[in-house]
Amino acid sequence: MKTRTMFALLLCAAPLANAQTTTVDIPVVDIPYNTAHGLRAPSIPQSLALGETFYEATHRGIQRALDDHKWLARLAIVGADLVDTVILPLPGSDGWVHEEYHRAVLGQRGFGSRNDVYLFKANTDAIAVSHVADEDLVRLKQDHPAEQVRLSAAGLEAEHQLIQGLEKREFFDRSRSFQMPIYWLEKISSIAYVMSGTWDETNGTTDDMNREDGTNVAKRDFTGHDFTAWIYDLSRPHEPYQARGVHPAGVGIDRYIKPSDLTPEEFAYLRHQGRLQLLNLLDPFLVARHHFTVNVHGAPLRLNANVGHLLTSFGRTIDTNLFVARGKANVLLTVHAYANGERSFAGLEAALVDRPVTVFGRALTVSPRIAIWQQPKGQWFRTSESSAGGLVAVKVRRAGKGRLGAFAELEVKTAGWSAGSVALDRNASARVGVSLRMQ
Repeated sequence: MKTRTMFALLLCAAPLANAQTTTVDIPVVDIPYNTAHGLRAPSIPQSLALGETFYEATHRGIQRALDDHKWLARLAIVGADLVDTVILPLPGSDGWVHEEYHRAVLGQRGFGSRNDVYLFKANTDAIAVSHVADEDLVRLKQDHPAEQVRLSAAGLEAEHQLIQGLEKREFFDRSRSFQMPIYWLEKISSIAYVMSGTWDETNGTTDDMNREDGTNVAKRDFTGHDFTAWIYDLSRPHEPYQARGVHPAGVGIDRYIKPSDLTPEEFAYLRHQGRLQLLNLLDPFLVARHHFTVNVHGAPLRLNANVGHLLTSFGRTIDTNLFVARGKANVLLTVHAYANGERSFAGLEAALVDRPVTVFGRALTVSPRIAIWQQPKGQWFRTSESSAGGLVAVKVRRAGKGRLGAFAELEVKTAGWSAGSVALDRNASARVGVSLRMQ
């Protein structure tokens, strides 16, 4: 569900400078995800990197091809984004990344699925994650109820992270790829999608999906509307998945939750989250404000900030992101305001982005990241108890002689939810891959 308008007038205010150099790190190997249940890809970091590369490459390519025709380049990028997000979703586009995040949550438990972007259907109303067995969904809800909740919210997490990754390049790398159309498309469509979980029309749409699927279990999406399923499982962690009942066609489980299936409390909570999604519009990047500059002791300090609302495995988070750059110091600070159905919790995250260092005469860049948090104990929606946790990660990159370099990354976390980390349990991940320098 994508929006085609509401940003066209802003094109007048958007600068289209020559694109600067930026680097995308693409993990080739992501352990343990790629090997825990046989060979399986892409992981969340892999799909996110490919999505960022898709938009950086297509937008830069259009700008370079139409370098002497600034307005034509802008319109071509708007058209390209509408085509690959609305008319014909392509591998690497936002819709593909959205579905791959869903698939990664299933994949970490060894459950199979298919991203129906690869069916290349034009003007489709919805893209399914199909070929998911009812038995796997029963097991996931029974053994890992918080992951069942996160499964439904993962696509929204993907879109949020995709935009944040492109914005980081605009700020830290001073990339001037014309990304504003995809920012608006993503944010408006996400707001509308969450809000639509309480619309009467969604009841009819869900009935139509069930009729179209018929008795073909493999064809069915894993969940139907993401956010009716999200609030349903969030507030009913101990209800067996099979309690949803029999599919209207008489074969398999009735997976799809309609707004009419929700209790008044569930309905009100989901409607409130839809309204909170409007906080995602508090973002200067939407109006082409890449940074604000102030002078501190005679040296320029570049700043920017935005707000993000995300659904989690226990409820929601409202994040305030602060971008800071001075000299060779690039810092991203995030204050997390977590909340479940009982109370609020706090978290803080800090990342040093691409700090140049020299080790044994070799020029490297280092990107350490640390996060600490208090989150609901057990990731439960109905608890006032909290659990402390955190994450530590470091990425080291070495530039190559040409456009290709290499990087390695290590990430260790306790139990808890962290955007972009598929595991809710404690976990250690190692990634190595190629660094693609785009000019």
